This record gives sequence, C-alpha cells and structure tokens, in this order.
Amino acid sequence: MQMGVPYAGYSEAARQSIRAERLARPPLRRPQRPPADVAALKVLSAVAPLSEDERALVRKLCLYRESIPAGAEFAREGEAAPARLIVSGWACRQQSLPDGRRQIFGFLMAGDAIGLGLRPRPLDEVSTVAVTRVECVDALMLREILAVQDGRHAGLRNALAAARRYEEACLLDHVVRLGRQSAHERTAHFLLEWRQRCRVAGLADAERFPMPLTQEVLSDALGLSIVHLNRTLQHMKRERLIEMKRGWVEILDAYRLKFICDYQSRWPSIGGDGSSVSLAREF
Repeated sequence: MQMGVPYAGYSEAARQSIRAERLARPPLRRPQRPPADVAALKVLSAVAPLSEDERALVRKLCLYRESIPAGAEFAREGEAAPARLIVSGWACRQQSLPDGRRQIFGFLMAGDAIGLGLRPRPLDEVSTVAVTRVECVDALMLREILAVQDGRHAGLRNALAAARRYEEACLLDHVVRLGRQSAHERTAHFLLEWRQRCRVAGLADAERFPMPLTQEVLSDALGLSIVHLNRTLQHMKRERLIEMKRGWVEILDAYRLKFICDYQSRWPSIGGDGSSVSLAREF
C-alpha cells in the first residue's frame, strides 16, 4: 500500500465497498462539553459506589453518540449484540412469529446496556428494536473492564454486574406476569417496575414518569389484546389508581397497586463494603 494515497493497492470494487461502509455509518453527535450527570451514571451509582475516575470514564464514553431512529433494529436475532450503552430513548427486546405476532421480553431505557457479556447470553442474541429514537454509545471499553480484574475499576465492574443481575431478575418476574397473573395484576406490576426504573435513571417526577409506549407495544409485552389492555387501564383510572396524560403516567395509590400484584422491588441495595448484596424493598 502506498503511503498518502487513500486505499492504494485495493481493487476498485474494494475501494467502493470501503467508501460505502463509511458513508453508511450513523452520524455521531458530540456535545460542547462532557455531560455532568448522565442517566447511565445515576443507574450505575445506584447499585455500587463509583470513584471520580470511573465517573469521568462514563462521561467520556457519552461524548460520541450514535442516533438510531424509532423502529430501527440495532441488534438482530441470532447475532451477538454489539456492546452499547443507551444514553436516551427506549428500546425493546423481542421475538416475532412468522404470522406477525411478537412477544416483547423487556424494555431498555437510558442507563441500560446491551452486549456487555464476555460470552453472548440468549438475551444478547434476540432482536432489539428502538421504540423511540435512541441515542447510544459504543460500550466496548466497558466490556473490556468486565474482563480485566483491575482494582481501579472495581466499582464500575460491580455496578455493571449488578445491573445485569437486575435485568435477569426482571425477566423472571416477567415470566410470572405472563404465566400466572391476571390482566390487572400484570399491568399494575409492570407500571410499578417501570416507575422504579425511571426513578433510578432520574426520569421520574415524584409519582409521575414518562410512558412512551403505545398500547399496541404494551399489549405485546403483557400478552394481552389491545382491547383487553385498554379496558384494564380504563378500570385503573376509574378506581383512581393511576392517571395517564400525554405520554406520562402518575401513580395515585402505590400501596393499593402493590397489594394487587404483590410487587416487590428487585433493585439491588448497596452493602457496607460497596457491593450489591440484596434486593431492596421500595415500600
């Protein structure tokens, strides 16, 4: 290859392929300065204390962001998901049937990560689709931190491991929701879980939190028809359990919702040594 000449030594077809690949890459946005408090930091700090160096590392990762439009698939079924940390927006993990039906396994929001396992998990090999426009960053460095037993990044490693454990605990709750709970129970349980996740990520305002999901998406997650889901939500409104308005949900009676669905928080608490040791109760 000749120095100073782009792609010298490559065939014309190879040069065109390289140029096309570079043009196809999504644009990266760089803010004027590193964000002072991104959602990822709030989520990771909630499960393990982070040093200033670890916080600076996460902020630095969030400088260059990849934008994914709503409806786009950024992890394909059967392929290992690329390491990504979500900065803003909502996505879902799903599997579709040949007739168009689908089952949503769970949702991802700001502060969540995919593809961090040293070996791909089944969850890392399902289709991941942006529900809204999603901004994410390359998290390959975080995956490497998990692989290296470096004491300088012990807090970050503990936080990432705890976040993955929480995700798996939520998946088990989702199985129980679909298999054994009524429409009212599973809807109440989902809303309480969603509220907790929004609170941790700093997206909630007291009992009010964003709900960007359409009833079609929510029905695919809860295994209900749209009609049945709508009736359930209307009943909750009449009972003064919730209020829904313009993409937001407000919990009006959290204690009643908790007892309806036997909700228990799965978010890990922090022990005295800084490690995540137990499942915290929210009420």
